[in-house]
Amino acid sequence: MTFSRIARRITATALATMPLALVGGTPAPAAPATTTTGATSTWTLVDLPQRICATPDDPRALYFFVVLDGTWSTTITASYTGMPAGTEVYSPQSTPPGSGDGHIVQILAAFQLHSAPLGHYVPQLQATDGTTTQSVPVTLDIQSSC
Repeated sequence: MTFSRIARRITATALATMPLALVGGTPAPAAPATTTTGATSTWTLVDLPQRICATPDDPRALYFFVVLDGTWSTTITASYTGMPAGTEVYSPQSTPPGSGDGHIVQILAAFQLHSAPLGHYVPQLQATDGTTTQSVPVTLDIQSSC
């Protein structure tokens, strides 16, 4: 399956499930991030409680939502740190300059597992505009069955 086909599937699934994922209230406002120079960022990566349970060789493209609050004048790119071995992260995962109100998914940070070890993982989902990098924890449980 090609990446563009996977991306279309992810987008269709996300649009169908997005209201379910964001039901339950408004996310708590996060403190504004700062750059290495101490300047205040004009956008914030929203810390949503996100959890996925998958098997070590789950054939699906999996993803966490990247929701932004504020405005940004350069492309914001998503990535991960702390993903388990055997994880393929799809690239590029970015959104062009724009704005968000903290309730709309701007990026589906997609990945797929290939013989990933069983375990409970808390990788960091990151977003960067090249000057400011922000991260939030997400939960990935890899089990023999979910």
